[in-house]
Amino acid sequence: MVSIWGERIAALLGAAFALYMMSLAWGFPAGGHLFPVFACGAMLVVSVLMIVRTFISPEVFQRPFEPRISAEAVIPIVATIATVLYILIIFHLGYYTSTLIYLVVFSLAVGVRNIRSIVLTALVALPLMYVFFEVFLQARMPKGWLI
Repeated sequence: MVSIWGERIAALLGAAFALYMMSLAWGFPAGGHLFPVFACGAMLVVSVLMIVRTFISPEVFQRPFEPRISAEAVIPIVATIATVLYILIIFHLGYYTSTLIYLVVFSLAVGVRNIRSIVLTALVALPLMYVFFEVFLQARMPKGWLI
């Protein structure tokens, strides 16, 4: 069975992680903290809702837990790992280089196998992101040793 306490502990860990990341994001320059703080706030809300759910609907946790491992079950794990690695390398490789790598890895992780589509998406998205962030918003994105 899925443990109510397991759900609560996971939610508390998620909330603690969100608060920690939010505290780090406040130090970002030039309004760069807005999106990370928003994302961490959303994660905090979901964590609180998870805890509330354990009190409101305890019957959900009475059903037996049957883990099913399949390729589709691994996709969220791979996507999460790719996203965490993307965030970690963004300041080392640079925003645009790491975004290109992330786009390719994430596309492959979620099952896109058409390389032409991935390349076309990168060729369209990256210049648009550059124009939007650097020209329109005049936000200097993190530069790394690759750009």
